[in-house]
Amino acid sequence: MKRTLYLLLLFALFLSAGGCGNRNNSPSKEAGEAAEAKPTEGAETGETGEAAGGDIVLDAEAVETAGIEVTEVKRIPMQEQLKVPGTVTSTSQGRALVTPPVGGKITRLFVKIGDMVRAGQPIATIHSAELAEAAAAIIEAQRGVISAEADVREAKAQIDLSIAKLRTARQSLERQQEFARTGAFSQPSLAQAQRELNEAEAELETAQQDLAVHETQLERAERLFKQELISRTELEQARLAVQQDRIRKERAGRQVEIARTTFEREKQIASRNLLNSREIQAAEAEVRSANIEVQQARIRHQTALSALAVANKALQAARASYAAQAGGSRASGGSVTVIAPIGGVVTELEATLGQAVERTSEICKIENLRSVWVTASVPERSIALARRGSPAQVTVSAFPNRVFPGVVQVVGSRLDPKTRTMPVQVLVENSSGALRADMFATVSLGVGTNELVLAVPRSALAEVESKQKVFIQKEPGRFMPVEVVTGKVQGEWVEIVKGLEPGARVAHKGVFVLKSQAMKGELKGDED
Repeated sequence: MKRTLYLLLLFALFLSAGGCGNRNNSPSKEAGEAAEAKPTEGAETGETGEAAGGDIVLDAEAVETAGIEVTEVKRIPMQEQLKVPGTVTSTSQGRALVTPPVGGKITRLFVKIGDMVRAGQPIATIHSAELAEAAAAIIEAQRGVISAEADVREAKAQIDLSIAKLRTARQSLERQQEFARTGAFSQPSLAQAQRELNEAEAELETAQQDLAVHETQLERAERLFKQELISRTELEQARLAVQQDRIRKERAGRQVEIARTTFEREKQIASRNLLNSREIQAAEAEVRSANIEVQQARIRHQTALSALAVANKALQAARASYAAQAGGSRASGGSVTVIAPIGGVVTELEATLGQAVERTSEICKIENLRSVWVTASVPERSIALARRGSPAQVTVSAFPNRVFPGVVQVVGSRLDPKTRTMPVQVLVENSSGALRADMFATVSLGVGTNELVLAVPRSALAEVESKQKVFIQKEPGRFMPVEVVTGKVQGEWVEIVKGLEPGARVAHKGVFVLKSQAMKGELKGDED
């Protein structure tokens, strides 16, 4: 409580001292004495300047309450400064224009002007008919894959079945051959052999005609496929029909050969009255037929595998098309959520709920001012002093007591024909966000060589009666205000041209309290 009352009393005294329009309206001597926190005044003077109000003496509790800290005056290297005007702008990586990846209707907005967003945060949700069509194409392609996989499984089952039939036919042939060796069968008639030959020749002729028709259809399908008028599935079906006809023709040819052989044998048998086994021939035919079925099943299986590969490619293409339309944003079905490409502040919001947007429509603008460009205008005569990599200091009128350090990154290559100045870009860290785009600034560029100069922190300076003063600590709790002449400024340090000597200890924190005491001393002196 005592500390709070003390600070409030000092602040009120400072305001009353600063508000004096003339010396006749100054506070009374009694009020001034009552406002002191155990200060005493002396009449000491310094070599380089006279302390108008004398020394300021505070007890240890008052020093601690005021937060007064001291530092030693020392020499540090400084350069000459070239001061030029500048303008604050955001960097190319520090601004983003958010546009939708696909046309549609805005169904949700997650931000408003002034909101702080992070990279990847949702900005808006858009429902798009184009995206819905792309999603439907994916579903259709998935169905095609499922159907093709089912065909592959069915073809594989047919292969297994035909192989089993072939095994059974071979076993049957072996049994029939064994029966023939025992003379258990009678010979078929010559007329039956003749009919079988006629039927086999008729089947061969039909197979040849069907093959010719399907080959013509295949040639047409290949032309249409090259012109992208039919699908690959239709082309594969035409090829399969030709393959089946060729197998059928080959089988019919073999049947003709078998029937002709049988017919010739039956003629000989009939002329010689020999016995033969018709069942053996039938068993042999079954074996050949089973072999053909195995081959056909394998062809169908290969065709099904090709169709599955085509279906998988179609699914990949549909997914790629969907991803391209989503533009890297989060998408589900016909809706896409537009996300922030960078973190920063939403400075403009062009979209409204329910608005129809296109790919080129602007939803919002985001600026990240953690680092900014300050473009300085260097006069033509001073261009040679601006060098890439040299340090720079930036100040703005909004924060007169702050210095923002930076580094020269870009020196322009062309003069402005109107102002005859060269643009020089300084990169400045702005983690606090104090610098805003389009602010006017003063840029101090370091030029020349470094020189050791006597310097104090900027916070050590206090303006009293239009004079720059510092407070030298003569002993703990005792401070003497001394007028100084300042020179160059570099960052938080200010050159002292006159008024101090190396090794002196000056207050650099809590200076406001000492300034208040000094101004009160000035007022009391005026009253006397």
